[in-house]
Parts: sequence; structure tokens; C-alpha cells
Amino acid sequence: MSSSARAAATSSEARMRVFRSGSTRSSRSCRMAVRSASMSASSAGPPRPHHTDWPGVALGVTCGILVALCVGKMPPALPLLQRDLGLSLREVGWVVSLFSTIATLCAAVMGLASGRVGAWRFTIAGLCALVAGGLLGAVSDSYALLLASRIIEGTGQIAIVVSVPALLTALSAPHQTRLVLALWSAYMPLGISAALLTAPLLLETGHWRLLWALIAGVTAVCAVWMGFWRSRYARPAPAATRPMDWHKLTGGLRQLVPWVLALSFTFYAIQFFTVMTFLPTWAIQERGLSLRTASLLTAVVIFFNAGGSVLGASLLQRGLRGSSLIMTAHIVVGLSACAIFSDWLPDAVRFGACLSLNLIGGTLPAATLSASPRLAKSPDQIASLQGLFLQGSNLGQFAAAPLVTWAVTASGAVPDWSHALPLMALCAATGLGLGVFARSRGL
Repeated sequence: MSSSARAAATSSEARMRVFRSGSTRSSRSCRMAVRSASMSASSAGPPRPHHTDWPGVALGVTCGILVALCVGKMPPALPLLQRDLGLSLREVGWVVSLFSTIATLCAAVMGLASGRVGAWRFTIAGLCALVAGGLLGAVSDSYALLLASRIIEGTGQIAIVVSVPALLTALSAPHQTRLVLALWSAYMPLGISAALLTAPLLLETGHWRLLWALIAGVTAVCAVWMGFWRSRYARPAPAATRPMDWHKLTGGLRQLVPWVLALSFTFYAIQFFTVMTFLPTWAIQERGLSLRTASLLTAVVIFFNAGGSVLGASLLQRGLRGSSLIMTAHIVVGLSACAIFSDWLPDAVRFGACLSLNLIGGTLPAATLSASPRLAKSPDQIASLQGLFLQGSNLGQFAAAPLVTWAVTASGAVPDWSHALPLMALCAATGLGLGVFARSRGL
């Protein structure tokens, strides 16, 4: 073979090696791209539905209402509990405040656990805890057993409240997610109103144990129903089925805006629970109304708070920014609270201020809770954000009692509710500032 022929053959072999090498690299790149896309799709979860699953949403909201029933059943039953179990005022305080205490301490942590274990599993576990706690409470014959039942119930309540929003987000069409979560925010006022209206029918005959057992029975039915509908709640998939990634799971909590919203919720809750404490006291002690009439007035006022959540859902669905609702709510709640504690105003005006506080104030939970899908980087983070918001709300409830007691008794042993005005104004102004900051961050 001539030298020119050998050179041509060598050149041809070199070109073939380059081509095979390029083909190999191209094939490897394609496989890596496919694998990367597959992993991305897995982390993003299954595609969202085009239409909202409203029956599934209704069942999820029902779980929340059952949580609120467990909260609302306590105040009207306290006289019977004191009589039957011999509870002191200090023990009554612990029994009533246990839910807010547990939520204040560990709601965000339970949200992280829900993201890891799976929202559906955590919801089922929470419902089972409500049933167990309710049945234990129904047979309690001592303060220790009753307290243990409330601890079990409280843990179940938080498990449900941090988990259900993730389920509802997965069931909702993308254009209706804010609407669904804003409607979810009505669960607490709806449940408490129902408890205040229906509980006296059983409690008048002294059957508080039957009330506990009935709520536990309804909860058990809800848990079974949730189990039958497991296929509806397949999303989001539990993070436990994937390698542990706490950095990703806690990503939502490493942002500033969720903490700002939680703190805004705290200042709103201080005003809300102060007014809800004042209203029955004012109705019974200062206006001489019966306990049943005072409970009815309180239930009507709290029901307006549920109406506020529905109003907020409608406004959010129409495109109004969540920060606009938060700022408006703080302004109206602050002005209404100041009117409520101004004893020189007529009773009709003060009661109207209670209604406006709850109606417009109810838009704030709707705006706050519906922000979690937007702030979450993945579906796993929704539960932890809901836990953070719940923690902020219950911190306000936990702080309201000592703050208001200090404010209204600062001038003497006899409470002067007008001294709560500066506290209400400070909470409203601080909450408004937090809303302005959230708006500057794009909310």
C-alpha cells in the first residue's frame, strides 16, 4: 500500500473514532437529560387537575370543622366539668388553653413532619387522635385523665390543621387554589359557632360526656370516609418515599415573608381573642343577659368571621392582592376594637363594631393561609408553612390573656376595658406595617 493510501486510511479511521466518540457523548448527554427531567418531574409531583375536586375539598374542610368543634365544646361545658370533676380555676385554664399551648410550641415542627410522612397519612393519624382523645375525655373521672385526653386531642388537631391544606392544594385547579385555601380558613369560626349553638342543647341536661362521644363518633365516620377516598388524596406524595432532603423540606421556612405573615397573624389574633373574651363578659355582667343569650350573640359574631373568610376567598379569586386584604383588615379591626372598648358609645354601635371586626377581620386568615402554595417551593413545604401560620395565630391567642389582663387592671382591681384601647391601637398599627412590608416583597 502506498504512503498516500495509508494516510487516507488512517485519516478515515480517525474520523470514525471521532464520530463514535461524539455519538457516545451525545447518547450519554441525552440519558442524563432524560434522568434529570424525570427527577424534576418526580420532585414537582403529579400534574395538577384541570377541575377542582369539590367533594374532596368539602371532606377536607369538614375535618377542620371537627377540629374547631373540639375547641368550641370546652367553654360552654366548663361549669359542668368543674362540678363533676372538681376542677379548680387553674386546672380549667390548662384544659382550655392546652390546644393553643401545643400549637404555639410545635405547630411548625409538626408541619415539617407532615411534609415528610405525607399529608394524607398525617390527617388520618390526626383524626384517629381526635377520636381517641374524645372517647378518653368522655369517660374521664379525674383532672389527670381529662388533661391527657386534651393532650391527645390537641396533637390530633394540629396534625389535621397543618396537613389538610396540602391535600386541598393538590385537589384544586391552579386557578382556584387561592379560593379553596381561603374557604378552608373558615373552618375555625364555622366549627366554634356550631359548638356554641348546639352544645347547650345537651349541656342543659348535664350530658357533657355524650357531647364528647358524639363528636368522637362523627370524627370516626370522617376518618373512615377519608380512608375510602385515599385515591383522591394521592397528591402530594410523601417525601418519605424519596431520599431525605431537609434542606428542601425546610426551604419555605427560610424565607422572610412567611415569618412576617405569621407575626401579622399574631397581632390580629390578640385583638380577635380580646374581643371574644370581652363580649360574653360584657353581655352577662354589664347588661344582665343570660348565659344562653350571651352564647347566641357570641356565636352570631363568630359566624360573621366565617363570612369574612368567604368574602376574602371571593376577592382573592377576583385577583385582589393578599397584602391589600391584610392591610385593610388590620385597619378595620383596629378601628372596630377601639369602638368596642369605648364605653361612651351606644350598645348598638359597639355590637356593630364586633360584627365589622369579624367580617372584615376574617379576610386576613383567608389571605394568609392561601399564600402558602405561592411561598412553597414544593408541595412538601405547604404543611410547614401552614404550621408556621398556625403557630403565629396561637401565639396571639396565648399572649392575649395576660396582655389584656394587665392592661384592663392596671388602674385597680376592677377591670376597666377602656384601658385596652392603646393595646388594640398598637396591634393594629404593627400589623399594618407588616402588611406593607409583605406588599413590598410582592405578596
